[in-house]
Amino acid sequence: MPKLSINMVVFHEKEMKYIAYLFDSLKKQTFQDFEMLLVDNSDAGSSIIKMVEEKAKELGNPYKIIKSNGNVGFAAGHNSGYKEAKTPFVLLLNPDMYLLPDVLSRMVDVLESNSKAASVSTRLMRWDFEKVEKSSKDSVEEQAREGFTNQVDAIGIRLLRNRRAVEWFAQELWDKGEETPPMLGNILDKQILEVFGVSGALAMYRKEVADTILLPGDNLFDPTYHSYKEDLDLAYRLRNAGYTSYVVLDSIAYHDRTAAAPKGLSDLKAAMNKGKQSEYVKFHSYKNHLRTLYKNEYWQNFFWDFPWIVWFELKKFAYMLFIHPVILWKSVREIVKDWKYTRSARRQIVEDRKLYWKGLRRWF
Repeated sequence: MPKLSINMVVFHEKEMKYIAYLFDSLKKQTFQDFEMLLVDNSDAGSSIIKMVEEKAKELGNPYKIIKSNGNVGFAAGHNSGYKEAKTPFVLLLNPDMYLLPDVLSRMVDVLESNSKAASVSTRLMRWDFEKVEKSSKDSVEEQAREGFTNQVDAIGIRLLRNRRAVEWFAQELWDKGEETPPMLGNILDKQILEVFGVSGALAMYRKEVADTILLPGDNLFDPTYHSYKEDLDLAYRLRNAGYTSYVVLDSIAYHDRTAAAPKGLSDLKAAMNKGKQSEYVKFHSYKNHLRTLYKNEYWQNFFWDFPWIVWFELKKFAYMLFIHPVILWKSVREIVKDWKYTRSARRQIVEDRKLYWKGLRRWF
């Protein structure tokens, strides 16, 4: 049996432009003891899964196609793949990635060397895919490198005291310039960094640990989420159960993110970034944020941070009410519709907790 299952969900032909580059990077990995579980969320007649299967055959590692009933979403799609995995480690991988050769080996090393580590990722940097598409280079790797940037995509998930979750250091430059934020400057020379949780774009989990914090229906992710914030929800659950998460800073994967996080932590920048997002992203992000807060928050921590949390939520509610009332209504309706599952999920999360409430406070 392989040591690692790489789970990838595909759903639309627009992802086809990434596939050759992704599989080129997988072929060049120094760690090759893996299988691939490929979840097909595409509609009937789509050619994306055919292309993915062709590349999987060329790669030569064991693989399996798992067919969904249409686009059931990122969360439910990965739940299907996770239930098929029998390996010690499971990697959730987005199609829009290019991994440098040591990425898999470095992540596996972290999980094998630290028994309390439940999840790990590498430093994610922005991949300017427009430059890749315009490249005149001959090889796939050379074309991919044309889009490499020195701009951070994500270094794990950071929680603020108001419970706003951000992709840490998004859009900051990875260098020691005059405008480098002090917190970023302090980690530039580190090899590994403990974080609250890892980004779902490239997340490796220790399966025996993840199996202990599954939601009702033996789901890794909340299936009612569809997309967005499911990685945050899982990060909370792993933390509440007493486990740790890490980012390998000197190993890099490049990511062409669809909904990029804002640069900086101010609410104004967050609102400006929200205005650039599609209605799809706004809808799933808003409702899933509220669900995540309800399911995972300790009442003691909510009490201590009540003013910050409520003020932030009131501002978000007002923004949605006056700018996007239709999305707000859809979000409320969706939360009510799935309330039974959300409530049972919270009960399961509370039952699985092993960390005292004060143990989370260092992350706010």
